[in-house]
This record gives sequence, structure tokens and C-alpha cells, in this order.
Amino acid sequence: MRVLLIVAVLLGGYALLWLLGFLGRALHHRGRPVPAGADYLVVLGGGLDGCEPAPPLAARLDAALERLAAEEAAGHGPLLLVTGGKGSHEDCTEASAMARYLTARGVPAERIRCEERAGNTAENLRFSAALMAAERPGYRCTVVTNGFHVVRSALAARRAGVPGRVLGADGLLAHGPYALLREAVGTALAYPAANAAAVLLLTGAGVLLGLSR
Repeated sequence: MRVLLIVAVLLGGYALLWLLGFLGRALHHRGRPVPAGADYLVVLGGGLDGCEPAPPLAARLDAALERLAAEEAAGHGPLLLVTGGKGSHEDCTEASAMARYLTARGVPAERIRCEERAGNTAENLRFSAALMAAERPGYRCTVVTNGFHVVRSALAARRAGVPGRVLGADGLLAHGPYALLREAVGTALAYPAANAAAVLLLTGAGVLLGLSR
């Protein structure tokens, strides 16, 4: 019992430190200024209600529209790239639903690019990077997502070699604590080797401490 308690305390402390680090990184990304002059505004896919964007995805699209207006006011004309395939319980691709949302709000269809294969955040950024590099070598972009999703999106963008900043569309808790906790877990799973090693080391240390007198 003593061994289990010590192991639980060590692993719980590690999880708490990870969560605090995740929150710190999320706040860091939200506080970073996003420079103007992007060639693309990349809107990452999300859940749909039928073929309509669910509230978190609609928030991303609305933020992209606001950013587009700001870019145009500064004399720039970025393209909008919407990325997301068709989920197992979705009626259409996320990209096509996003494109319809944008055109219904006045964005010309010729200014929208659709990437319709991606099934997760890593694929969103990887497939989008290939599309942008083919159309505009040396491009710069702004990646638009929800506040709770900025850390994992920034990690995926870095791994995909995407040059640009990540813009959080809303607050960290705008869609509830569950969404934020889910993202913290998802980000942890992006470092499987490091976290597995930490868990094994802490478990071993807990066993040794528990058995020592």
C-alpha cells in the first residue's frame, strides 16, 4: 500500500507539472503578436454538425475572417486555406463545409484553397504545407485554431516545417475545461518516448522509496 501511494503521488505530481507547463505554453502562444503579411491563413479543421461547422470550428472561421479583414486593411491579400477530411460520422469533408461558411460570408471562392484529406492536426499541417509550398514557394502563413488547441497546433506546424505563427481564436476555456484537458493529454501523447521514460523512472523510484525503510 505504501508503495502504491508513493508511486501515485509521484505520477500525480508529474501530471500536474505537465498540465501547468501546457497551460504556460498555451498562454505564451496566445500572448505572442502575429505579424501581418501572411500569404495564407490556414484554418484547421474541426467537428461538424451535419455539414455545418460546430461552435469551436465556427469560432476558428470567424477569427480567420477577422484576421483577413485586418490583413486587407494593412494592404495585404492572403488566401484562405481550409484543411480537414471527412470524419467517420460526418456527412461531408470539413474543408468543404468551411469553404461554404466562408463564401456565405463574402469571401470569393477563388481566394479559398481546400485540403480535404487530413484526418488529424499533424496531417492538417503536413498536407497544407505541401499545398502552400507548391503554389507559393517561400510562403508565410498564419495558422488559425481555438485557444485550447494552440500548443499542439504549434508543435505540428514546427514538425511539418510550416513558417508562421499560430493564432488562437478564443480563450483557453471558451469551450469548457474538458476540451483543454483533452488537448493537454493529446499534446502529452505527441511525446510518447519522453513521457513513457518519465513514467517508468518515477514508478521505479516510487517502488524503491516504498520498499526502503
